Amino acid sequence: MKVVLLCAGYATRMYPLTRDLPKPLLEVAGAPILSHLLTRTAALPGVDEVVVMANHRFSPQLRAWAESARAAVPIRLVDDGSTDESNRLGALGDLELAAREIPLAGQDALVAAGDNLVLFDLEPLARVFARRRAPQLAVRRAAHGVSRALYNEVELDSASGRVERFREKPPAARSELAAIALYFLPASTWPLLERYLAEGGNRDAPGHFIAWLVRETPVYAEPIDGPWFDIGDLESLAQARAEARAPAGPRS
Repeated sequence: MKVVLLCAGYATRMYPLTRDLPKPLLEVAGAPILSHLLTRTAALPGVDEVVVMANHRFSPQLRAWAESARAAVPIRLVDDGSTDESNRLGALGDLELAAREIPLAGQDALVAAGDNLVLFDLEPLARVFARRRAPQLAVRRAAHGVSRALYNEVELDSASGRVERFREKPPAARSELAAIALYFLPASTWPLLERYLAEGGNRDAPGHFIAWLVRETPVYAEPIDGPWFDIGDLESLAQARAEARAPAGPRS
């Protein structure tokens, strides 16, 4: 299984902090956000490579991080060629590039946004995915009072865990569950991604693809079990720095 970490954004909402530094390299709990993510993903059974999708502007910094990181598997950096917001590929455009460059045909992958501060064990989710071999979301209960228009909504069949409906940034939500940007995707997903993009699907927010995917094939969801932070702006970064604790043991 490949791990694909999407790190090609420009994080303009966090300027000036991210004007000259990619958001995944911001430090929280004693290490870059990306190092926490690497520690959790590279340790999963069956993972043979971690692929970091970078933009051209920040690829030197991310390459330097990759060369200094301690990981049990190789780290590959793919530069998507973009230089600013005007020509970026979008998260799904980068995933499409990864599917071609690696290539991902015939391979399962764990895909995650590089600004996910993951401080919980991913192995229970990986075990369920290995059994189902179907697209699988990681979900949490949305914080009380948080506008769901900022996130997404997941409705499940409680007996099977199958996603019955997924909505990206709904104005009003009927479910308390929301997916984080961490997806286990089987090899069968890549032809579907190709078709979604060929049909003119949104190339930026992954949630639009997930909403489409739910209508095309069975998709399942599993709850996360432990601390997680979405580093989307300066306020959420400050909260993570105040509340997150460095995990025990060595870090990459």
